[in-house]
Amino acid sequence: MKRNNETSSIKEVLNSFFNQKQINQGVVNSKIGIAWKKTAGNQLSKYTKDIYLKKNTLFIRVSNPMLKEEISYSKNKIIELINCELKQDIVEKIVLL
Repeated sequence: MKRNNETSSIKEVLNSFFNQKQINQGVVNSKIGIAWKKTAGNQLSKYTKDIYLKKNTLFIRVSNPMLKEEISYSKNKIIELINCELKQDIVEKIVLL
C-alpha cells in the first residue's frame, strides 16, 4: 500500500487492503474451502485433498475414484450450490484432479 497523509476511514483502508490481488485471491480461496465443506458435507470433504479457485475454475483433488466419478456427474449442481453459498457467481467450471 502506498502511504499518503490524507485521513481515511477504517472501512476504506480495509477495502483497499483486501482488494489487492494476492490478498483477495487468498480470501476467495479460503471462502471456497469453507463453502465446499458446507456443500459437500463431512463425508465427501474427507476425501478431497486439495481445493482451489483459479480464473473462475474450481480445481478439486479427490482421493477416492468412485467419489470423483460421482462429483463429475453433478458438476453443475455443485457449481450452483457453491455460488449460492458465496452469494456471488465466482465458479464457472470444475476440474477434477
